[in-house]
Amino acid sequence: MKYTLQKKNYRNFKVFRDNILEPRAYFIPYGSLETIKSADVRRERYESDIVTCLSGEWDFKFYQHCDKVPDMLDTAHVRFDKVSVPSTWQRTGYMEPVYLNCPYEFQLKPPAIPDDMTAGIYRKKFAIEDTDKNYILTFLGYANNIEVYVNGSYVGYSEGSHNTAEFDITSNLSLGENELVVLMHRWCNGTYLECQDMFRETGIFRDVLLSAYEKSYIYDYEVSSVKNGDKYDMTCKVDVPCYEEGCTVKVALFDGEKEIAAKEEKASQKMTFRFDSLDVTEWNAEIPYLYNLYVTLYKDGKEVMSLRNLTGFKTVEIKGNVFFFNGKKIKFKGVNHHDSMPKTGYVMTHEELEEDVRLMKSLNVNSVRPSHYPPDPFFISLCDIYGLYVVDEADIETHGAWEVCNQDDNGISHD
Repeated sequence: MKYTLQKKNYRNFKVFRDNILEPRAYFIPYGSLETIKSADVRRERYESDIVTCLSGEWDFKFYQHCDKVPDMLDTAHVRFDKVSVPSTWQRTGYMEPVYLNCPYEFQLKPPAIPDDMTAGIYRKKFAIEDTDKNYILTFLGYANNIEVYVNGSYVGYSEGSHNTAEFDITSNLSLGENELVVLMHRWCNGTYLECQDMFRETGIFRDVLLSAYEKSYIYDYEVSSVKNGDKYDMTCKVDVPCYEEGCTVKVALFDGEKEIAAKEEKASQKMTFRFDSLDVTEWNAEIPYLYNLYVTLYKDGKEVMSLRNLTGFKTVEIKGNVFFFNGKKIKFKGVNHHDSMPKTGYVMTHEELEEDVRLMKSLNVNSVRPSHYPPDPFFISLCDIYGLYVVDEADIETHGAWEVCNQDDNGISHD
């Protein structure tokens, strides 16, 4: 299949993302309430009847010099290697691992990046059995930019390592076999925002997902709660961009198998469900009491999709220099956590993430800072389940640019 490659977005300072979907909450939908209720949170990403994990063996072409990447790519005439996705170039033999603290890997001339760098092209073939559905392609983590193509057409671009990027590829797909191509350069303009004290690696290093939604589907949701006396008021906002006549949405809060609150309303694009005076047990790191909140979409009374949120009720307040959690003074006894393994680098399995969380709890750690970027969303779920306060961190650090920013650690990101 032939592709006309863009090849310029990664060094175009005006382009940070192109044609990606609006950011949303992470969730793995299932086709019914009963299936999501019985799904193990550790396996839900891989066993959903709506989401297909595209991770596994991919074709890969490595270019030592990016000027060797053709303007017109014909995948039928490319000699591809085989790599496992997720992985990084530095841990699969294409490049040597690099560890740095403050410096960048290239001469400091923001926002310019080197003319010559390595590049890579990924390819994955997958089958589609129903073209009447809505298809969203999700990259949970990549370093540090992706230019996405499907079946000969340009889809979009995104940079910002460790952040999720999603694309609607419904119109690009055809019945039967389809071809996904991803062009990645080692650096981009956004690399200036990612000067962290860590190994600097390149590649698609988290799972790639393909969600097949019906014509009516839930795109996003948000849960928040406020303490009112000794009880809690909870709000759940639901975004249903595509819905048909006869669609309803139900939000239900469960304590184990017991439903303690529920409401169902006619579907609309922006919905708000409010629950007042909930008599609930508060969550904390010592006793991580969780409820299950389910959001289910129905069409003519039949379930279309359902999602689950691990819900904890708590209050957070800072008075002077003292941190209060549920009205009580606490101290953070914490660690930093990198996505890092000796052999696979940025790539961590669910089992390895859970092993790290168990180790933290065994050493009386009560808090963790995912440094220096948002972690795999599954890591947040583990912290909910085991009981860890999370100081989440944005993927922004520019201390390598002190000399051009008058010693301002965040000078570039402020501009």
